[in-house]
Formats: sequence, C-alpha cells, structure tokens
Amino acid sequence: MQAQIEVQIHYINQFKLIIMRKFILIALFGLMVSCSNVQHPDYSANVELTKQWIEVYETQNLDLLTQITSTEVDATSPIYGQGQVGYDDYMEIGKFYTGNFSDVTFSDPVFLPGVDNETLIPNGGVRIYGTWSGVSNDTGKEFSVLAYHWFEFEDGKIISTGDFFDATGMMMAVAPDQE
Repeated sequence: MQAQIEVQIHYINQFKLIIMRKFILIALFGLMVSCSNVQHPDYSANVELTKQWIEVYETQNLDLLTQITSTEVDATSPIYGQGQVGYDDYMEIGKFYTGNFSDVTFSDPVFLPGVDNETLIPNGGVRIYGTWSGVSNDTGKEFSVLAYHWFEFEDGKIISTGDFFDATGMMMAVAPDQE
C-alpha cells in the first residue's frame, strides 16, 4: 500500500511539473508578445510625410502643403471656434501661417505612432509633440508655443489631422502694442 501511495505521489509531482513548465512557457510567450515593438509598415514613410508638413511652415511653402494633403482631408483647427474643417479651410489656415510668419522652426520634435482609437493597435498614423517658434511679419515680435499634432494618412497623403496649441495666445504674443 505504501508503495502505491509513493507511486501516486510521484505521478502527481510529475503532473505538477508539466503544468508549471507550460504555465511558465505561456507566461514568457505572453511577455514577449506584449513587449514586442509592433510597428505599422507605413509608419516610417508617414513620419517622412509629417516632416514635410513641418517643412511647409518652416519654409513658407504652401505648395508643398497642397501636395501632401488629400482634398478629402478632415482637420481639427487650432483656431478658437472653428472645430472641424475641410480642405479649403485647411489650406486657408496654412496660407495664414505661411504668409504671416517667418524664421519658423519646430524644435525638439517627438514622433510617436498613431493608434486605432478602438483597438489601440498602430494604424500608421503619426503623433508629434514639439515647440513652434518664429517671428510675426507684421510686428517683428517673436512667439514660442508648445504644440501637439496628429495625422492619419491614405494613399501617401494626409487624410485626417488635428492641431492643438494655444493659437489665440500666440496671436496675442505677436499683436501690435496697445497705445
């Protein structure tokens, strides 16, 4: 009887070891998958398009903005009260910034992958943080403003975007002095 009990205990211990090994393997696999840096295949190309978008404002090249933006763009304007705008209004906003400011730079950019809002899986979009600075052509006053922008792309063009920065504060900083 003692021998049978020892055999049963041996098999139970062997079973526990098998279960423990499988659990450890599953946990390691889960850890590897969750820590892997899964990148959308279009992300790098879309970062380059985002850099071209920055170039639009740094070089006052509105033509470049028309080349990299879809005519179907849906954009969130940074201007108080405008909200969502389409292609024509987006181009007017671009024309305003490229025509009224010079020596524009976007410093300390941080590029991050965009994600699907529901699944949180990278979708090829780009998010970017940084600091815009430049000079008003009218007053010669300088501005510096922290900004966040996001972009989604389709067929190599910006199809959806949002700009978030203190546009009103920027305009007040460069406004003519009150007399």
